[in-house]
Amino acid sequence: MAKNKQPIRTNPIPVKPPVGNTGAGKPPAPKKKPDNAAGITERTLIIILIAIASIINIRTLTYGYTYDDAAFTTEASLIGLRGIAAIPALFTHAKNYNFDKSNTGSYRPLLPITFAIEHEFFGFKPAVSHFINLVLFGILMMVLFKLLRRMLNNYSMYVPFFILLLYELHPVHTEVVANVKSRDEVITLMFTALSMLQSFKYIDNDKIKHLIFSCIYFFIALLAKESPVPFVVIVPLTLYFFTNASFKKIITAAIPYLVSAAVFVFLGWAFLDKVPKGSNSVAITENALIGASLFERLGTAFFIQLKYIGLLLFPHPLTFDYSYNQIPLIGITNYKSLIALIVILPMLVYAFINLKRKDIYAYCILFYFIGMSITSNIFFVIGTTMGERLLFIPSIGFCTAVVFLLAKFFKSDMATLTYQNAPKFSYVIIGIACLYSVKTMARNEDWQNNFELFRSGVEVSPNSWRAQYCLGAEYKIKVLAETNPAIKDTLMRGAIRYYNQSLAIYPNKADTHADLGAIYLTAKNDDSAIYHLTRAVELNPRLSSAAANLGTVYLTEQKYVPAAKYYRQTVDVDPNNVIAVFNLAVCDYQFQKYDSAIYNFKRSIDINPAYNDHKAFEYTAIVYKMVGKMDSAAKYMSMAKQFNPAFTL
Repeated sequence: MAKNKQPIRTNPIPVKPPVGNTGAGKPPAPKKKPDNAAGITERTLIIILIAIASIINIRTLTYGYTYDDAAFTTEASLIGLRGIAAIPALFTHAKNYNFDKSNTGSYRPLLPITFAIEHEFFGFKPAVSHFINLVLFGILMMVLFKLLRRMLNNYSMYVPFFILLLYELHPVHTEVVANVKSRDEVITLMFTALSMLQSFKYIDNDKIKHLIFSCIYFFIALLAKESPVPFVVIVPLTLYFFTNASFKKIITAAIPYLVSAAVFVFLGWAFLDKVPKGSNSVAITENALIGASLFERLGTAFFIQLKYIGLLLFPHPLTFDYSYNQIPLIGITNYKSLIALIVILPMLVYAFINLKRKDIYAYCILFYFIGMSITSNIFFVIGTTMGERLLFIPSIGFCTAVVFLLAKFFKSDMATLTYQNAPKFSYVIIGIACLYSVKTMARNEDWQNNFELFRSGVEVSPNSWRAQYCLGAEYKIKVLAETNPAIKDTLMRGAIRYYNQSLAIYPNKADTHADLGAIYLTAKNDDSAIYHLTRAVELNPRLSSAAANLGTVYLTEQKYVPAAKYYRQTVDVDPNNVIAVFNLAVCDYQFQKYDSAIYNFKRSIDINPAYNDHKAFEYTAIVYKMVGKMDSAAKYMSMAKQFNPAFTL
């Protein structure tokens, strides 16, 4: 491209002193006006980005709730019962409180609050939830474009466009868009970007109101998820790279982030229950690193960082789960860990060496690794071993670096870049975007329902206990719904297969034993059912479903003593378990404990009068007759006749 051309730009931007380098230590070319003869404006580019993202992900509107979506929708009892009225309770409790009533773990109130608002107006409808995700993702692209446009204001408007084209289509982001629950990732990045825009405005015009807005926006981002905490460092780094502001002014702009983070940490400390000293809030099944030594944790964490970089470069295959034991522990001297260090350390050395020169690649490297810092498992163990969604923020640095590297390779002038005057560069970017699109649409298909998601998870993550367990659980659901004996038998074999494979990976998971025992109970394999249900109760005495099923196995065999034992254990944990209460009454009757039998039959009526075809009314009448209380017997016989006119004493 001739350097002496001055093509006309239809949306001129005030010329500012060049800030930041394109690499190799050379500053960008003097400010030029790019060829914009086609009439393309920033608004047009934003619309194109939103349209492409919508088209590629449009199929998600037909999908149901998958994976952990149910925890915030159909299984979120507090939201389902109260809607917007649940917001005060959601704001003052842990993320999963509305699902399992636990108040430990993560303080992320904004996510369930969005679902409470959604439920108030639309109920729980997957199409609505997915539509909201698409709208939020589109808004995010607009905000990120505005932010990158301000950061890279010495470059053509096509630079942020191409960065975001790669970013929005990158297949590792499929989960964030297709998984309704992952809207927290979108919301937190959106408000973080809005906050950074306010910081740039403060640098530009010195108005305090922008500091206030940056503080508010960043606080909202933290309420969605704690992942933007590293921006306490990233924001001043960004202002240093992309403005000529003084050190004092940059530090002033960073203060709102510290204030927001401090308030966020205080609220989590104030509202959440404290984890007892010496106990772990993270299970080894969630993150294998919880049981690792220091050198094992570091060695494995370094290798995981290498896997992340590998997925950014070549996003295949993808999976919903990397939990125990898909990524086995390795020592820090293991060759995989050493390869990771050989790849990562030179990048960091390059970044720090070129920090003073404001090299764009140095910024991308630092943005990526600082963004990954709190989820890397290097400094502390988080709630998951690895997750593709954790790349959602850091991958902006990767996509930026790719665009600048390709521009350097093709010797494209970033200040005047358009798709017309840099055809080779544009074709390569568009080619990569097309490949990303094909992979993203293919990966999207896996998220259409749980069965497809878990099936693909088993294929990609065969050593994950959860992937195997989840597919077994899906087979179990199909077993319970199937009426054809032949098909039911085939489905039961599938459930047994994947549950057993899950136990082969992690044999001490009570829920897996409980579910496998329930399948064996359905298959009338009492010996296997008793073994697995007993093991489940041993591992978790408060697992009421296993205890209730164990009682049922023994009751079927007319072994009333152990049946009563496990039904009582169930009722102690779950007093309103109508199956356990009713069958405990049956056991009491066999023991001739008639008063206790009457009490429990009446309790089962209070819990669910329709259980077992209203038989509790008949049995209560019978027991009253046996103890000689004929008035009470007649009363319950009369009630029983409402449901079974043929019943008589």
